[in-house]
Amino acid sequence: MGTPHRTFTAPVSTHSRDASACCRNSVAYAADTTVRSGVDGTVLRVDRADVRKADDELTLILGAAGVHVVLIRLRYDGWVDEVINSAGSVARGPTAWALMDHNLSLELDARSAAALGFSRDCRLRLDLDEDTIRRVRATLLEILQCACFVVDTPEGRIVG
Repeated sequence: MGTPHRTFTAPVSTHSRDASACCRNSVAYAADTTVRSGVDGTVLRVDRADVRKADDELTLILGAAGVHVVLIRLRYDGWVDEVINSAGSVARGPTAWALMDHNLSLELDARSAAALGFSRDCRLRLDLDEDTIRRVRATLLEILQCACFVVDTPEGRIVG
């Protein structure tokens, strides 16, 4: 049986605005794209978002130029959330996260950051249209229920 999935592909957006702090200072994400997240100092950019739902898991796949940048997965058995890098390394999900406008910040513990090769404050620029951002936001809220978060919505800011 194949895994049903939806793919959302969006054109590049140039819209940006300043974002405010999240649960802790290290999750704060300003729209300054000079912030570095990868171990090699590159900005993690995303131009594609896929959502895959199976009987045992829900996965948000964020990619760029046809390559998976990061996967965020919830395994229903035990309600375990995980982050997976492009090399397939798996680590515990973020302790906190923020989605402000088109900027996603994942706060990882030291062990997870080292396993994934990301900084502890992993930042991604989502170059996605507004409809796709809404789908990403809804999926993140479903997957990362246990983490502290701040999310901007058209109706206002949600803090959890």
